[in-house]
Amino acid sequence: MLICDTHADTLWRLAQQEEPAPQTLDITCGQLASTGHTRVQALALFVGSNGLSGNDRDLIRRELAAFEKLRQQGFRQIWKISDALPGHANAFLTIEGGEAFGEDTASVGHYAQMGVLAAAIVWNNENRLAHPAAGGSREGLTPFGKAVVDEMHRLHMAVDISHLNERGSDEVMDAPIPCMASHSCARRLCDHPRNLTDRQLKKLFASGGFVGVNFYVPFLTDRGCASTDTVIDHLAHMCALGGEACVGLGSDFDGIDQYPEGLRRAADVPALLDRMLQRGFSDELVKRIAGENFAAYTDRI
Repeated sequence: MLICDTHADTLWRLAQQEEPAPQTLDITCGQLASTGHTRVQALALFVGSNGLSGNDRDLIRRELAAFEKLRQQGFRQIWKISDALPGHANAFLTIEGGEAFGEDTASVGHYAQMGVLAAAIVWNNENRLAHPAAGGSREGLTPFGKAVVDEMHRLHMAVDISHLNERGSDEVMDAPIPCMASHSCARRLCDHPRNLTDRQLKKLFASGGFVGVNFYVPFLTDRGCASTDTVIDHLAHMCALGGEACVGLGSDFDGIDQYPEGLRRAADVPALLDRMLQRGFSDELVKRIAGENFAAYTDRI
């Protein structure tokens, strides 16, 4: 079975001054390669809470160095999902935060040549491109943000609206090329500004976009604890809105500190899929959510 996870902050964790011990990481080569499935893991180049300034000024350089170490340890970079091989830790790069693009749209091509397949143009800080969902702004994309999005479309790099505010998300979704939300949940089930409303989800699904459901407990529920069933509730809700061909997994592993019971690391993901079958999801739908939906989405951009 193909299993794709569309967001993780492993490179950011590895780029910290005190590098974590491998056994403390949520994602390792051994976990991805030993499950008997074809695993594909997105690894984000995060701009940091300071947006590549201050202590984060050289963060992407350090994250790329961490990625090179992972490749030396057995991770295998892929440039398209069809390149993934079973029994390997297949990985592709993404960007989290438009500060990575600096002040020139030519940088989009630089990252595309490096193999970056998707980019979130904003994190939780307002930047030169857009406004975050966390900030409450009702403004749309900036002129530079629109230019970056146009260049991403031209180069077949997916535009990721996770973290983007509602108006900006609408502007991205109005484009003819479908976008994605790499690690977001349903606001109907958990009223958090980082989550997507039913209106947004329906619009995204109608356009052929993609949503990877986040495993972070505060995005799943306001009750303070969650389980694999809570994750499945969000998947089921999205499927009911028309997302059966557009929904998948976006764990946020190595970037979160609160986990659903039974979903503590990458090796636990197959158990989530087994639980989906127990909940009545068809075998075909589980396969689509596990990875086929994301693979099909990447063919549409």
